[in-house]
Amino acid sequence: MARNRWVLFFLIPLVIFVIWKTQALFFTKYADKPDTRLRTHCKNLPSHPIVFTSRTNASSFEAPAPEGEGFTFPGNIPWTAKEGRLRLLDTSGNVLELTHGKVLEDGSTLVDVMGPSVNLDGTSVYFAGRKAAPFHGRWRIYNIDLKTGFIRQITGRPEDSGCVALPPMRYGADGKILSDTDRKQTDYDDVDPAEVGPDGIAFASSRLPDLGRDHARRATQIWIWKKGDAAPHPISANRNNDRWPAQTYSDSLIFSLWSRNREAVTEDLSDIRPVSTGGKFATEPTDHWMAASLTPNGTLFGFAVKTTEHTLRPRPLFNGRIAFMSESITEPGHFRIAQADWGYFELDRGDKTKLEPKRKIGTARLDYAPDQDAEKNDLSIGCPSPCPEGKVLFAALKRKTPAATYAIHWMGDNWQENTPVQEVLFDDPQFEDSEPVAVYARSISLKENHLVPAITPKTPPDNLTLADGKEYKGPMGYVENLAVLQEIRNPIPWYDVKNNEKVDPRVNPLVPPPPNVEAIAFYAGYRDRFDDPVKPRVLGAWKKLAVIPIDPEEGALDKWVPSDPLMTTVIAGLDNKGKIAKWMSKRDLDQRTFYAYAGDHYSQIRPKGFHYCNGCHTGHTFHSSNVREKLGK
Repeated sequence: MARNRWVLFFLIPLVIFVIWKTQALFFTKYADKPDTRLRTHCKNLPSHPIVFTSRTNASSFEAPAPEGEGFTFPGNIPWTAKEGRLRLLDTSGNVLELTHGKVLEDGSTLVDVMGPSVNLDGTSVYFAGRKAAPFHGRWRIYNIDLKTGFIRQITGRPEDSGCVALPPMRYGADGKILSDTDRKQTDYDDVDPAEVGPDGIAFASSRLPDLGRDHARRATQIWIWKKGDAAPHPISANRNNDRWPAQTYSDSLIFSLWSRNREAVTEDLSDIRPVSTGGKFATEPTDHWMAASLTPNGTLFGFAVKTTEHTLRPRPLFNGRIAFMSESITEPGHFRIAQADWGYFELDRGDKTKLEPKRKIGTARLDYAPDQDAEKNDLSIGCPSPCPEGKVLFAALKRKTPAATYAIHWMGDNWQENTPVQEVLFDDPQFEDSEPVAVYARSISLKENHLVPAITPKTPPDNLTLADGKEYKGPMGYVENLAVLQEIRNPIPWYDVKNNEKVDPRVNPLVPPPPNVEAIAFYAGYRDRFDDPVKPRVLGAWKKLAVIPIDPEEGALDKWVPSDPLMTTVIAGLDNKGKIAKWMSKRDLDQRTFYAYAGDHYSQIRPKGFHYCNGCHTGHTFHSSNVREKLGK
């Protein structure tokens, strides 16, 4: 008995020391104490810490901004929830509240959060947050240091100038006209942040005021804010919504682009104009979400994945493929996740130019994840993101289970050869748990001038002659296209299903380049204006901006064209009669008609900026890129 007492005498202090040391190590890594009440919601242990959001509704899954002009303070705030919390699940099953109840520098607190992403060295998390009343409650970008717990506001600080032009909101809560400064510094939303190297972040923002054509949804574009710059600058140009940018290993961002151009080619091919003006058209306007890519300096735009279904939240995986989610067209609110090879392409424009299923590019492959769990419950699955050791994180909901909420899951990333085992990691029945992101250091390859807007060494002319014969002396940007009449330059391996052979489009292109383009027409789609003293909204105009002949021998274009931050650009190729060029495919399984019309996206021409285009073919905006997720040091 005495011996046992001596053993306990030494053993108890040792146990206390071990417990204290374990806690000390935990609290050294993370500033906040775990919430022991939440541990019961941890179902399985992840291999890496996971940051995620817990919100009172599933608005994190919504892609477009909601309808609403929002002329009264605080404006029309998109994607909101009554309450949203940023949480961290560690590898021991501990759960931390990262934002709930935290007091910020200015004494405010955050009532809602969305869109977390981990910085490159894995030490902090960027996210969008909304402050509680009496603040305006618009989305701004924040960063939390995981070791200290310090939350820093990144955008929307007093020195942030906000919108580049007057936004829709014009009346305060008291019914009086707001000042121009108040409107610019209040009426916008910054969401979906992602670090794009050690010197800057990308995010989606509505700082370019616009409600789009034929609707009243606040437009968002992808913006870059480089450290040291006084303000961010846009690198995309949508009049609808660009969302969810993510940095890939190579020098490119991927994001979801809402292809919703409302203009089409007239039936006689003489012009391009909005379909709302009436008349007959040879093509139809688009309404589709695709995964696009863009270099952070705004120079090279292209598509990443085009499927017959919407491509939302694209993210690079460790297996070198792109994961994304897609909402069912027939069952709104039912989501699936898929992964595709870089450059996967199912859409083109044929005779009716609808977005129709067509031909996959080469060996490119698309695989959908199983949407049933081990008990055969039908699932709605979204918000995929990479996790080391060949895993994919996602949020899933049991569709036919009353009172079910989204929970954090994971599975293996090999969906081609086997059915991966889905495991629930965390499920708080009081919230919609979604947007999981693993915490780890990442590696990317930075090229020279990664974040610096490209400046052409050429000198712009003193003036330009516009399509209407008038002289133009305003800001200009430089556009280069060396492949107007050539095959697609990138080695995209198409696959001929009928003949079971690989086809190199540089030698024998499946979608041939146009043989008859002699000039390039630039159309201007001006953004809405909200600066009229009487009319709350002045609709953006549409006009043919310029017609520039291409080099007859080289088939190339390298010219200065008008540039305006409040103007988007749509490009078309013209034949020798000045009409939209039209041609037929030759080696297609079913012959189709194509038009030299880039009508599935809006372009931006930055003042003094260099922009490269890659031809007038269907799928011409593709460019090679390494998107394999890699661990950093």
